[in-house]
Amino acid sequence: MSTPSYPLANAPYAQAAALVNGDGTIVRAQGIVEVRRIADGSYSVQVSKDIDLDKAVPMASLIGRADASVPAQIYINPHETSGEPHTFGVTTYAGAARVDNPFTVIVP
Repeated sequence: MSTPSYPLANAPYAQAAALVNGDGTIVRAQGIVEVRRIADGSYSVQVSKDIDLDKAVPMASLIGRADASVPAQIYINPHETSGEPHTFGVTTYAGAARVDNPFTVIVP
């Protein structure tokens, strides 16, 4: 296994956790293999192979907002369709528009 290019997170009660910038770069993580920005506000999050996503309940939360004047939302798609195993999707919105926004993700 290669050494990640980001600092490791300390999340002792999570199988995986990450702090992710709006451009999809990982600030720090544990158990997260990769985050890819697919399109505006759309991300693919891949966890390590030892995590069974069929039994997990991933959670995500926005960090701030891209535009404070518009309501912001974040959604998880547990059945992200990139074809990569151990992967789920995260989508961030401002109003009805998909926008890049930093977020955290946790797989307890």
